[in-house]
Amino acid sequence: MTDNVQKGFFIELLGIIKLVTIFAIRKINFQSFLFFVAFLTLGLGDGVTSAYMMEKLGASAEINPIMSLVFLKHGIGGMVAAKIWLTLLLLFAVYVVQLRSNGHAFWTVNGFLIALTAGGILATDANLGAINGTVAISPVEIIGIYLVLALLLTEAGSYIDGHQ
Repeated sequence: MTDNVQKGFFIELLGIIKLVTIFAIRKINFQSFLFFVAFLTLGLGDGVTSAYMMEKLGASAEINPIMSLVFLKHGIGGMVAAKIWLTLLLLFAVYVVQLRSNGHAFWTVNGFLIALTAGGILATDANLGAINGTVAISPVEIIGIYLVLALLLTEAGSYIDGHQ
């Protein structure tokens, strides 16, 4: 490919990405965005970085014994797939709660999704820190922060939902 053809291709690709982004922004609501971000951080971020961490440091580097066992039996691909499926199951359960509430749990669900996202970010950061040999936040602290956030944000959401 010549430079002009290659530049033209990338300009067209950027144009397509721009159109898809504009469409997505107009069609996706706040809660859909939170579901997507929770999936990215908890399912993909934590899943991929923990599998990579176990590949580099061994299965004992993972605090979750079930995920360590999945990694030992099925390797990186199986571990990432299991993490993604578990995240999707959790998000589906949250979605069912939202549907059954007839919109009366909107902020409660949003609070839970934000807590999941924060937990995914903290877990991903800890995995990357372990890979790089830096002192990261401990798994017990991550779980504690997640639980406190989940309780506080879902309770705040419940309060808002009850007063609208």
